[in-house]
Amino acid sequence: MTRRCGFTLLEIMVAMSIMSIALVALLTANNRALALSGEANRLSAAVSLARMEIERIALRPALKPGLSEREKRKDIPEFNWRSEIKATPFTGLVEVSVSVFEADDKNEESLFTLKGYFEK
Repeated sequence: MTRRCGFTLLEIMVAMSIMSIALVALLTANNRALALSGEANRLSAAVSLARMEIERIALRPALKPGLSEREKRKDIPEFNWRSEIKATPFTGLVEVSVSVFEADDKNEESLFTLKGYFEK
């Protein structure tokens, strides 16, 4: 009886099947991670826009209550934003909220809203 070294064709086929299943799982996880990273970058840009605009509003000399129209910045074209200034029950204090929307989204569902309270 002669001993042969090596693997049979069946063993190689089973190993290749296991490796291909693992590879598909890894590629799927990688694609999902890339998609989530893109979404996180988009939300970070929306938060940055809201922060910049609320700071710009806070620097105004007078804060009059009201709702603005949707506005767009040239440096961040993928988003629109709208501000709202409301009076509060506390004297001299107003609530400022900035809502960020997708630029091509026509409905009124905001992507992100940031609120702050400022002295008049």
